[in-house]
Amino acid sequence: MKKFILVLLSLSLLTGCGLLEEANNSLTYVEEMTDYLNEAEQFANDFPALVENASANSSALPELEGRLNDMKSEIEEINNLTPPSMAEDIHAKVTDYNNKALQGIEQAQTQIDKGEVSLSELQSLEVVKTFNQLQEIKGNLENLGQ
Repeated sequence: MKKFILVLLSLSLLTGCGLLEEANNSLTYVEEMTDYLNEAEQFANDFPALVENASANSSALPELEGRLNDMKSEIEEINNLTPPSMAEDIHAKVTDYNNKALQGIEQAQTQIDKGEVSLSELQSLEVVKTFNQLQEIKGNLENLGQ
């Protein structure tokens, strides 16, 4: 009987540890995703001015290229996160938006590599629109963190 009670107690402790680990993973995921969404929002706000500066002055082009590369790296990093089970749907939506943003970033990089920094063409890419759509997810993510 004592062994049975010890086994049950051990199992309940292990289950409790699993729940604690899941909670910690969820909190870490929410923090990383929130940081990313804030960066994406800032990028979306800065992108039009970066494009305008680069189209008017070629010396501003490296800054635009750097920001595009940084955002591309951030997107890839977020896409590779393993979400906690309760955030799988949110992560799938974020990944979908991110893939659209990656396409826009790659199109922008292709235009820049060709020397075609056209204000209207770069601003019409899906990058800003996609990052603005990502902000809709922020509320869902905040609810997950509570």
